Amino acid sequence: MNPFADRPYAASRFARIVAIARGTNPFYARWIEDPDHVPILDRRTYCENNDEILNGHAVNDRTSGSTGVPVRVAVSPDLARARGRDTARFVGWLGGVLPVVRLIYSGHSRPAENTLDIGAPIDEQIDFILMRHRLAGAVAVTTYPTNAELLVRRAHERGVDLGFIRRVGLYGESVEPHHISQIRSIFPSATVWSTYSSVEFGMIAARCPFEPQYHHVMAHRLGVELLDDRGAPVGRGERGRVVITDYLNTLSPFIRYELGDYADAGSCPCGRISLPSIGEVYGKVRGALLHRDGRRVVFADLSVRLRDIPEMRQYQVVQHDIEWFTVRVVSPARIDEEVRSAFAVHFGYVPERVNIEYVDEIPRGPGGKFHASICEA
Repeated sequence: MNPFADRPYAASRFARIVAIARGTNPFYARWIEDPDHVPILDRRTYCENNDEILNGHAVNDRTSGSTGVPVRVAVSPDLARARGRDTARFVGWLGGVLPVVRLIYSGHSRPAENTLDIGAPIDEQIDFILMRHRLAGAVAVTTYPTNAELLVRRAHERGVDLGFIRRVGLYGESVEPHHISQIRSIFPSATVWSTYSSVEFGMIAARCPFEPQYHHVMAHRLGVELLDDRGAPVGRGERGRVVITDYLNTLSPFIRYELGDYADAGSCPCGRISLPSIGEVYGKVRGALLHRDGRRVVFADLSVRLRDIPEMRQYQVVQHDIEWFTVRVVSPARIDEEVRSAFAVHFGYVPERVNIEYVDEIPRGPGGKFHASICEA
């Protein structure tokens, strides 16, 4: 059965890409035995068959590999232009382009004059924002959510006035509701934007500027499903696994590809953007911890409890096995009992082995991203 049977446009686009892939791609000719029953494709299976899926097409993008083996992707010029149009549309929703400061991972390239590498100390980042505002009129900042947290905390400590910032963009990591409220405490006049994106699909959805708890899906080129553990669609307000089909990528097709993320089902009430919507988006399976009863537990709930510990400055949870965790903590005080209590509330028990390591700083991973949770189990 077509997973979009009740949505005519999506159903026709899904059927078209399935037919193209089965007719031109050796992997999909084998993988999709029955076009009316297309199986879900997980990342591991995609990686194991990546060469066959590429089918001789040149690789022009790849994931960072932070969640395992990198996924290699071929993107046609037409698809790249379609993604670019979506970005331009989103900027239009926000009110157009503004002079911006970018605090991101710059890799091995020489940063542009408006860009500072994410590895720079927080005080240097704040001074860079002030300098770019003075010299170039910068009134927007783009960075990662976890870096924005550090900016907010240090700006408060220094008493720096950043009220001139009109827009703050968050990307590259999962955005949680507390990130938004924290940012507004130091950037009171700013619109906070974020997009839900991946290398495999480009921009998947964009946070609604009018109802920011919702994300509008790029449904003209992507089919997005939210499924429970049995593979059935979840109801409104329920959390489901994100499964995506790219209608336009014929060079390295992604058909019912489980990205490894979770999102809430929901319908945005803004009435100003015609695209369908989903609710909040949560981190990858990399960040979903394993309960001793075998369930995957989204990290966001434990994250809130750890964040609310008064002396907590930064944290990272690594699950090595079902009963073995390492918690890296940046804190001026010992908070062992508070951390264990957070586990007890989140899981309903305290795992047998919870090692708490106190560190001065928790390093970022590939591409400058920070993973607050890593599940190796």
